[in-house]
Amino acid sequence: MAERGARPRPVDVAYWLWIVCAALLVLFGLLALTASGDAVREQLLANGVAPDSVDALVSLLRGSGGLAIAVGLGTGFMAGPVRAGHPGFRRAEVALTGVYAVIQVLSTAVGVGQLPMLLTAVGMLAAAAVVFLPSARGWFVRG
Repeated sequence: MAERGARPRPVDVAYWLWIVCAALLVLFGLLALTASGDAVREQLLANGVAPDSVDALVSLLRGSGGLAIAVGLGTGFMAGPVRAGHPGFRRAEVALTGVYAVIQVLSTAVGVGQLPMLLTAVGMLAAAAVVFLPSARGWFVRG
């Protein structure tokens, strides 16, 4: 890559947003995976969930935790190359962000999503928007 000037501020802002969101996703994912199944079942039953669907909802909780960990790790690993100016990683990071945000919106809309993961997806979307600002565009041009 050709020598370039100083990294644009929007690239740094997007990087740190993605890093914070990645750490939160891993944390929330670990919480979802390690939550006591009995405690979750009791809470679901107390909230009026039908007893025959409780096990499915516990499995969805575990699955969303695993997905959050995978997306968090992927986001964290791709944030560095994006900050370094690799346009392919920028596109991949934004695509991962978009897909995860859609999944979180849909799962929250049907009642199985968790609000902290949805808010984290919104933070990731903010980073995806910031990294495509006109002031950051020149950073991703191959020299």
